[in-house]
Amino acid sequence: MSIVRPVTGGRPRPVNTVVLLREAFAALNDLALARLAASGHGAVRSAHGVVFQHLDDTGTTVSTLAERGRMTKQAMAELVAHLEQHGYVTREPDPRDRRAKLVVPTASGREVVAIAQSTVPAIERSLAELLGADRHERLRADLETILGSAVTIGD
Repeated sequence: MSIVRPVTGGRPRPVNTVVLLREAFAALNDLALARLAASGHGAVRSAHGVVFQHLDDTGTTVSTLAERGRMTKQAMAELVAHLEQHGYVTREPDPRDRRAKLVVPTASGREVVAIAQSTVPAIERSLAELLGADRHERLRADLETILGSAVTIGD
């Protein structure tokens, strides 16, 4: 798929590693979203992945979801509201703190997670075929190294 790049100084903006990582994620994530849509879950969009990714089976507060997802509580609350309106989550009192509400997946929400997780092995196999098993393992190791280290930006 060809991506139209923004224009800066009269030329398409150069592509960097961060953009490539984001675009690769988006392309692979689209595969899971297509499976979800084909299974009747068309209301789930790419942005909702951050909710499902960080949602515990027993429920999670919006504040915790926002912290885990590295976003504001307000933005997370909007995503949760959409999913609640479409029947993927409910908000229930937290038994440990009656002032708090837990976001809890419904049966439909658990189905979304199961479909997304069932897509992962096929994506992993496709990447191994595309890159070769050794390069795929090196890519995974390199990404884990990046995640596990403090990348600093020089002046």
